[in-house]
Amino acid sequence: MIDFKNILQKKFSKSGDSELIGYSYENGKISLDIKLEEDDILNIQFETEILYAKNIELRSPFNVGYFECIKLSDVLKIENNHYSFSGGFVDIMKAQRKKINLAFGLPISNYTHLITFCNSSINLAFIVNENNNYKFESY
Repeated sequence: MIDFKNILQKKFSKSGDSELIGYSYENGKISLDIKLEEDDILNIQFETEILYAKNIELRSPFNVGYFECIKLSDVLKIENNHYSFSGGFVDIMKAQRKKINLAFGLPISNYTHLITFCNSSINLAFIVNENNNYKFESY
């Protein structure tokens, strides 16, 4: 069985150096419109309650980037069925820079992956549960 991260990485591999042409967050869902290299438009939707969004100028080169999916249990320590972190100040700052800090203290049963849209820095980051609904549509 292919896991959630591999499914997303396969979809995201088609979006390398893509142009984010729009995004919205409403009623617990994030919707992203991405212009792919072949000028196709990919709409991605995820259910999420936790979102970091930088003010992105939706014009080149500011909106050109790539997606990444991180399995939280691969990068964070688990204590009492919650994500936790061990390390010093420098490690905590690195986690903050990668937006992994969004998962600190969250229950492992409700949140499984961090998805980011990056270029020179992370512009969007949100945490999802692999068992919740998500959608990819091309047009």
